[in-house]
Amino acid sequence: MKKWLCTSVAAAVLSVGGAGVANAQIQQALSTGAQSTQDGASTQSQIDSIDDQRTDAELEYRALLQQIESQRLYVAQQEVFIQSQDNEIASLQLQIDSVGNIQRDLIPMLREMVDNLREFVELDLPFQQEDRLAEIDELYDLIDDPEVSAAEKYRVILNRYEIEASYGRGLRTYSEDTIVDDSDVTYEYLQVGRTVLIRQNPDESLSMLYRDGSGWMDVPASFNNDVQRAFRIAREVTTPEVFTVPLPGSEAQ
Repeated sequence: MKKWLCTSVAAAVLSVGGAGVANAQIQQALSTGAQSTQDGASTQSQIDSIDDQRTDAELEYRALLQQIESQRLYVAQQEVFIQSQDNEIASLQLQIDSVGNIQRDLIPMLREMVDNLREFVELDLPFQQEDRLAEIDELYDLIDDPEVSAAEKYRVILNRYEIEASYGRGLRTYSEDTIVDDSDVTYEYLQVGRTVLIRQNPDESLSMLYRDGSGWMDVPASFNNDVQRAFRIAREVTTPEVFTVPLPGSEAQ
C-alpha cells in the first residue's frame, strides 16, 4: 500500500512536471508566433512604404517626362520664331542695302517723268499753257530740293499727272489775256476736253477755233448759236443739253 502511494505521488509529480514543460513550450510558441506576426506586420508596413515611395517616384518621373516634352515643344516653337525673325532681318537688310540704289535711280526717273509731261503739254491744245508749263517748271525745282523726301516728290508729280488727265474730261470755260497787235485782249475760252478749244473776243462778235498746225481760225457763222449755247452750259447758266461745235478737222470753215 505504501509502495503504491509512493508510485502515485511520483506519477503525479511527473505529470505536473510534464504539464509545466508543455505549458512552457506553448507559451514559447505563442510568444514566437506573436513575434513573427509583429515582425510580419512590420515587414508589410515597410513593403507598403516602399510601394508608396515607388508610386510617388513613378508619378514624379511621369511629370518630369511631361515637362520635358513641353519644354521640347516650346524650344521647337522658339526655333521656328527665331528663324522667322532671322528671315525678316535678312529681308530688311536687303531693303536697307537697296535704299541707296533706289535713291540713285529714282531722281532720274522723276526727272524723266517731268520731261515727258512738259513735252505732252507743249504738244497739247494751248489752253492755259503758260500756267501749266509754270507748274511743271516748279516740279524741276522740287526734284532738286534736298529737303523734300523722294516719296513726297513722287506724290507731287503724280498729282500733276492727275490734274493734266482731268483736263481731258468735261466742259469748262476760263478767261485769259492775250497780246494782239501789241495790246492785251481778254478772251473767253471754251474747252471741250482735249478735242475742241474755242475763244471769243470780248464783245462775243467773233469766235475762233484752234486747229493744230494752223493756229486760230474763224468759226463759221452757222455755228454761232451752238457755240453760245456751249458757253452757257459750261458756265452752268443753262441746263446741260446736246450741242454742236466745229471740230478742228472740219472742212466747214
